[in-house]
Amino acid sequence: MKRSILLQTGRPAVFAAFVAELESQGCAVTTVADADACKRCVQKQAPALVMLDATSQEQAKQDVIGIMRVNALVHTAVVSEMPEDVFHDVMEGLGILASLPTTPTADDARRVMRLLTELQA
Repeated sequence: MKRSILLQTGRPAVFAAFVAELESQGCAVTTVADADACKRCVQKQAPALVMLDATSQEQAKQDVIGIMRVNALVHTAVVSEMPEDVFHDVMEGLGILASLPTTPTADDARRVMRLLTELQA
C-alpha cells in the first residue's frame, strides 16, 4: 500500500526532486495550491503526511493548526528558512515532524521518510 503524501505549495517545480524521491520510495504524492484545498483533502482522506509550503512562518503555523482541527493525527512538515533550534521554539507544541528547506532535495525526502517510518514503527 502506497503512503499518501499531500504537498501544499504554490511552487511545485521547486519540489520536483523531492517529490520524485518520495514517489520512488512508493509514495503517492498529491499537490494542492493552497491551505483550503489542503484541508479539504485531509477531510476526505487523511494522508500519512502533509507538507506545507506557506508564504510566511505565521501562515505555516496557522495552516498546521487548521489541519489539526480537521484531523489531529495527521503528521505535518513545514518549509522554513529558520534554523532548526529556532523553528522548534517557534512551532513548539504543534507536533510538526520536520522542517524542510525552501528548496527541498531528494536527501530531504529520504530524511522525512525515515522520520515518518520511525513514528509509524
